[in-house]
Amino acid sequence: MKRTALFFAAAVLASPAFAADDLCTVKMQQLDDNTNAMETLGSPLKEQVEEHKMMAEKARSAGNSEDCATHATKALELLMKTDSQVN
Repeated sequence: MKRTALFFAAAVLASPAFAADDLCTVKMQQLDDNTNAMETLGSPLKEQVEEHKMMAEKARSAGNSEDCATHATKALELLMKTDSQVN
């Protein structure tokens, strides 16, 4: 579990300064890569992560890359916070 927390921290903190469009894509890919972590979450945290992911997908579909990146980052932060509390 500590490796997962380190991975999340490195992914969030070391993200290069891409354009908002690229950042949205990167963050959504990170969320997709960490679906196993999402499946172990309990309520209400799981719903919060899923809500942010859904809002990110909606924003991306609407062409709003900045909101997409913001919501995807919030979902990843919730996952990181949870993983660090478990360890």
